[in-house]
Amino acid sequence: MRLKGLLGQKRVTAQLEAEMAANRLAHAYLFVGPMGTGRGVAAKALFQAINCREKEGEHPCGRCPSCLRFLAGNHEDFLEVAPASDSVSAQIKVEQVREIIRTLSFAPFGKGWRVVLIRRAENLNPAGSGALLKTLEEPPKGNILVLTVQDPAAILPTLVSRCRRVNFKPLDQGIIIEELIRRGQDPVEAGLRAAMSSGSLGQALTLDQEKLFSDLRRFVFHLKEQSDPLKDWSYAEETVGSYKGSGHIDRQGLAAVLDLWGQYFRDQAVISTGKPEMTVLPPEFLGGLDPSRAVRGFTLVREAQQSILANAAPELTLVVLLGKLRDAAR
Repeated sequence: MRLKGLLGQKRVTAQLEAEMAANRLAHAYLFVGPMGTGRGVAAKALFQAINCREKEGEHPCGRCPSCLRFLAGNHEDFLEVAPASDSVSAQIKVEQVREIIRTLSFAPFGKGWRVVLIRRAENLNPAGSGALLKTLEEPPKGNILVLTVQDPAAILPTLVSRCRRVNFKPLDQGIIIEELIRRGQDPVEAGLRAAMSSGSLGQALTLDQEKLFSDLRRFVFHLKEQSDPLKDWSYAEETVGSYKGSGHIDRQGLAAVLDLWGQYFRDQAVISTGKPEMTVLPPEFLGGLDPSRAVRGFTLVREAQQSILANAAPELTLVVLLGKLRDAAR
């Protein structure tokens, strides 16, 4: 049986399909990768594939009772747990975990498998993580737990060790553009959304273009101001603050914010070499920067992103970066 609907994750697809074919599915999985790259889609595709009652074709049939209930969004054996909101500080509480554990004590309603998808498992509170440990070690028969995380280091090592890891990569821009156009997006806007998505289809779909341009105007204005360490620190604190919560920093999300800064310098380099058709950002933001300085700025942004992902102090990293970018932009 083949997985259906998972875009751009050939290795993931091959791994899960091979495990299904060999009847060697794990009792617990850790789906690791950026949000919007198909982790939840993969869990759903796995559930549909292993519960489809008509095994005649390569893909789930879409017409058996199990497929019909799943596609209608009301299959009793597919359960999801997630924080109450998209806020970085929102938690998965121990009460939510205990309710899942109670459910797992009963056999699946159908004759197949139950799958429990725990989204953003890095937001499990300490009590919730502890409650989940024993269940992850040996879930009741007929149950598969899938935890999604961006960074495994953000959850207990004992949780990680009890799961089989599956790595999701950022999606290629071409795949995102193609999917956005298929959904009715204008090709030019699809290109902008894909460039700003950090390889996340979900991020491309929810991108607020007006806010994006507002943030870009503010960034460009800030670079043109006279150097002021206090203003740089305030700007850095505000940028980082949106990605802090419950003692945790969403470093992947913060690094993605800098994609806009990198795109600005990338497009400056492209337009300065006489290739405006290859830019992504509107012309009103571009021009007046020679190629060497633009390339220098792009390189500095990429280095800062890597530093943030490697656990560097984010505010200090941004303050230093802003000072260097100001020099590069003049």
